Amino acid sequence: GTGNGENMPHPPLAAALDKLPFTNAGTVSSSDVFTMRPVPSIYLEPEAPRRARWAWAEGPITPFKQFSYLYAEANATPPTGMRSAPPLGGLGSGTVELRADGSLRSWTIENASPAGSAKTGLLDEAAFGYRLGGAPARLLRTHPPAGLPGVEGIRFSGATPFTRLAPTDSALPAGANLRLYGRSRWRLGDRSASAVPAAGFTLVATNPTGRPLALSLLFVLPVQVQAGMLREGSGGAAGEAHSVGECAVRCRDEASCAAWSFVNATRRCTRFANFSAVPPAANSASPADGAGVRGAWGEARGDSAECMTLRRPGTHASAGEVSLCGAGEGGAAAAEVSFGTAGSLVALWRSFAEAGRLDGAMGGSHGGAVVRLVVAPHATASATVSFGWYFPARDFMGGLVGNFYASSRLVLGSEEAARTLLPGSEAAADVRGWASFAATLSSPSSSLPAWLGDSLLNSLHHTRSVMWLADGRWRQWESYSCVNVDSVHNDGERHIPYLMLWPDALPSKMRAWAAGAMPDGMIQEQLACGCMDGVPPRLDAPCGRVMGDVSSMFVVYLLEWWRWTADEPSAASLVVELWPAARAAARWQMDRSAESGLPTRLVDTYDGLRLSRYNVSCFSALFHLLAMAAARELALSPPVRDAAFAAECDAALARGRAAMDALLWVEGRGYYRSYTGGEALMSDSLYAQVLADTLGLGALTSDAQVTRHLAAVLQRNDSPYGLLCQTGRYPLPAGAGADNSIWMMATATCRRRCCRPSSAALTRLGARECRPTPTGRR
Repeated sequence: GTGNGENMPHPPLAAALDKLPFTNAGTVSSSDVFTMRPVPSIYLEPEAPRRARWAWAEGPITPFKQFSYLYAEANATPPTGMRSAPPLGGLGSGTVELRADGSLRSWTIENASPAGSAKTGLLDEAAFGYRLGGAPARLLRTHPPAGLPGVEGIRFSGATPFTRLAPTDSALPAGANLRLYGRSRWRLGDRSASAVPAAGFTLVATNPTGRPLALSLLFVLPVQVQAGMLREGSGGAAGEAHSVGECAVRCRDEASCAAWSFVNATRRCTRFANFSAVPPAANSASPADGAGVRGAWGEARGDSAECMTLRRPGTHASAGEVSLCGAGEGGAAAAEVSFGTAGSLVALWRSFAEAGRLDGAMGGSHGGAVVRLVVAPHATASATVSFGWYFPARDFMGGLVGNFYASSRLVLGSEEAARTLLPGSEAAADVRGWASFAATLSSPSSSLPAWLGDSLLNSLHHTRSVMWLADGRWRQWESYSCVNVDSVHNDGERHIPYLMLWPDALPSKMRAWAAGAMPDGMIQEQLACGCMDGVPPRLDAPCGRVMGDVSSMFVVYLLEWWRWTADEPSAASLVVELWPAARAAARWQMDRSAESGLPTRLVDTYDGLRLSRYNVSCFSALFHLLAMAAARELALSPPVRDAAFAAECDAALARGRAAMDALLWVEGRGYYRSYTGGEALMSDSLYAQVLADTLGLGALTSDAQVTRHLAAVLQRNDSPYGLLCQTGRYPLPAGAGADNSIWMMATATCRRRCCRPSSAALTRLGARECRPTPTGRR
């Protein structure tokens, strides 16, 4: 059960939020101690990137990096929700994460991306606070800024795009139940409605007592003074200041100042005067540094009495608006909304703690909003502060690409965006609509195991890296730490969720892949090349390597499109439009396989294994068979009806299957060798079979061989930490050092430290050596 007072009267939004299916949970205590520890990795996204217009991977590509990763005491894994949380915000519009300790991290709302400003790792003075009844006011933080009162504990749950924080504190009235929900507006099948640049924060309170309880919710937003950030650039006017605040005031008092940056170590305060292009921001090693851009909070007035807006002049990427709006629901009387600004969280907190409201003062850098209401006896009510933003000038390496939410007039400003998440029948319906979908994955009624459904739902976290540009293009980084754009071979795990939820997102990139095909039909790896160092200078410049799971996957994606959207009016037209590119890609696969029936010397997603050095690899071979099976289905589909090419695909598939038996099957050991010329066993070599199964294409080779192969993988490649990527290739050839890693994509172990025979690696880690059990399993 939820323990949310479900038998008491609930207003609509609170009722919908309390019925969301949360599966995971993590509890953070105020006594917990967290540290950043070094972890060897190739590339991972850091908490606070220190370079602008650069991959968020802590420096240029090297064979090995020490990555700073969050741990609890004694090297323990921290509670769920501390390292990451569901991104809150619209699709392609920027996001922020509400973490398990109550902090707000990973800010990208001001068009932050590897092609512009770095994300803001932490705005420590961005905070929620509450007062309930006669209990003292508390920040909803377990580890608040110095001198401010936090809570004793927080229980976190995350179900993208929602977060729930439930505070535990001995000062709360007995039996009182508080839970803060962070939420986005996502609508199934409506990508535009899901792209509103806003997040809502709703504090739901259940009053189990026989007397009314006063409830107040505070949200403080310090975006005008971003501590721990710097804007480094040429052409600024430098002077001396003694603090971040003094530098901010100096910029405010100079009409020509568009942005400022303060370096505490040297007391340097630099002001920049170009209102069309300010230097991009990046995180600093010192929290005493700071940066900001010109802007001022405006009073709530007239029709906007529920909202207060910060306006920033200019046409640069951080110019635009931010609004805070407030409303209550279900209170014993009308809710009171108040606003105010000050130069610090402490100053705003003092006003809130004393009066449960703000005084309306303007002119400060920190904006705050308070919603105050009364929760009736034995009832539930909620207070909401919504947060909208509007930054139309998204940049890409100094050029303007814009945001769709602005160019399409989806919203006309930040206040309109914020209002979409205030309580009301529409907001409640949005929550219920998403909950009905989420319940199919993660609820007692789901057919999926709880861990799997929760994992699938929260895999939508990847949407935070989407760019929906002003001209309508939908583009996505491979990751923020490997800044390729729309790499074909890494898109499979995104493709099906988009097909299910927002299928109209897919034609944009599929057309771009087709347009970038080589003259021989090969689909190029991605739409822009970068990865772990410099960002690609421009979008839609197809590039990359000659790969086994790219041209093949383009064919698969088009078949998936047809199978999943055939009842949509646009489905057939896209198949007809892209069939020539898919046919040419399948032909390229055939040409590459002319010698033996299987493609030769191709790179694949497991590039660390360097399988392209061999004539044929099992991974790329299976993708070839998948491409032939998928191309055949497309050729026979009603929009295409190309029976002659379907027959060619059948012949190529039969020839490839025979070559699999002749070149790769090891009958005595019951598995497919990873590559010709050896007997190594790769754990994921049959990944293409998984894709074939999801498309209903059946066994690419034979069910019996697949079953025997998987049994051999379990017997030979298992370890206490997961399946080793590949075994049986000793000694390792130069440049191929990933065989013995536990391949988890971004956390693949680097060869310098861990890529040794498994027993040696385990010994180094202080674990016992793997030894065969009587069944042969390790």
